[in-house]
Amino acid sequence: MNIRAALVRNTAWYGVVTIVGLISGLAMSVILARGLGPALMGDLSYVTWAERTLTALAMLGYPFATARYTAEAMAREDVGRGWSIVRLFMRRQLVTTVILMLVAVPLVLVFAPSSLRAALLVVIATLLPITIENVYTPALQGAQRYDITARTSTIKMTLQLGVAALAVWCGAHVAALMAALGLTLIVSCLIQRERALDVYRDGGATPAATMTGELRAYLLPLSIVAVLDTIVWDRSEVFFLGVYATSSDIAFYSLAFGLATRIMIIPGIAVGALLPAFSALHGRGDPAELSRLYQAVLRGVALVGVPLAALVAALAPALVFWLYGEAYLPAAPLVGVLAAVAVISALRQVAWAALRGVGDRRCALTATAVAALINVGLAALLIPHWTTVGAVIANTIGQLTATVWAFTGMARTHRIRFPTLVLTKTAIVGVLAWLVASLIIGDAHDLGRVALATAAALVVFVAGCVPAGLLGPRDWNLLTTQTRRLLALRASSATTPS
Repeated sequence: MNIRAALVRNTAWYGVVTIVGLISGLAMSVILARGLGPALMGDLSYVTWAERTLTALAMLGYPFATARYTAEAMAREDVGRGWSIVRLFMRRQLVTTVILMLVAVPLVLVFAPSSLRAALLVVIATLLPITIENVYTPALQGAQRYDITARTSTIKMTLQLGVAALAVWCGAHVAALMAALGLTLIVSCLIQRERALDVYRDGGATPAATMTGELRAYLLPLSIVAVLDTIVWDRSEVFFLGVYATSSDIAFYSLAFGLATRIMIIPGIAVGALLPAFSALHGRGDPAELSRLYQAVLRGVALVGVPLAALVAALAPALVFWLYGEAYLPAAPLVGVLAAVAVISALRQVAWAALRGVGDRRCALTATAVAALINVGLAALLIPHWTTVGAVIANTIGQLTATVWAFTGMARTHRIRFPTLVLTKTAIVGVLAWLVASLIIGDAHDLGRVALATAAALVVFVAGCVPAGLLGPRDWNLLTTQTRRLLALRASSATTPS
């Protein structure tokens, strides 16, 4: 297996499904925000936050461990070993999920607000298809079959967009909406199961894998990291906003958070296929190539993410106005800071993938533990007084802590340096692009001014990157080459039956 070629192919497929997800996710957020209004949108944001938190608690580190160990097995062409790993983690995943469901149901019945109780019970019921699919999907990714996961994800997102639009049109409340979306999860889970069976069918009769000491030593800290990372990144502040603020405040914060992070899906394309690639390189004993790949991806994520964050920060009021309506304008001031934080998080995901790929058990755990404590502590301290502003401050400091710690760990423990000079130059050019866009847009919301500000900011960014040595002929050649490969992949997928 050529790891570089597999990474390029997987990134191309991941890019296709990411763009589809960006468009469908943005469309769904617009439909829901305009159809539900700030109050009900706040209730939905709280329920979806609970869903993500419960999902993280149920999944623990099984998806990442599945991707890593199946990638190592498939890199050695040991299909049987890969499938035995999938079966092992699937059994453990089912047990973990059922235990969490049994604990969560009485807690919801006793403590949840009556208006959200039914919706939260629906969320608990959907944990099984979510967690089962999140073993089969990384198994396919470990086999370097991102083409299959891309197709299934596209089907799921299309179904969810249609179901959400129909539910809002019918006047459904949060519980009915979550139940309808749950049906799409069952469909995608069944599809992914069949695809995984097809890929691993040639594995033969291999003895079932056992939970060895090495597996357990990798999985336990990884599970803690996965849960803590959810606390730091996935809006744990919503819990405190639910106690001290209104449903509208939750909606404003969640919408700003979602808008800032959704645009970072684009640079995240480069990160989506990294864990199997890093795991395969580590399994082959090629640290030099791993280091080169790590630094190249960090540079690419910054070159894409920084100008996007600058544009979102400068154009936030106009974007919120046109997408969600005037009622959501209080969310606009929060978007700028959260967009910058989203870039930092996208860069951290590269370090996270590298740490998981090399089997690091300490750095990521310490980083997320410290960041989670800081994040939750600041949220509890600041949100009662400053509500959404306090939530932004808590999340920002938590993100910065985890990111700096992760990069430091990669540099000191694994001797893979951080490209400080390149990223510093990129940040400076990004600030210039933000300044130009802000001066042009001013307080205007008209689309003509938005288009002008966008074009000017992009020109300034590209013009600044060239003399700074951040962009050159090699980058243009790489872009054109990958574009041709992506088009070839799409053409072949259109003529080849799945």
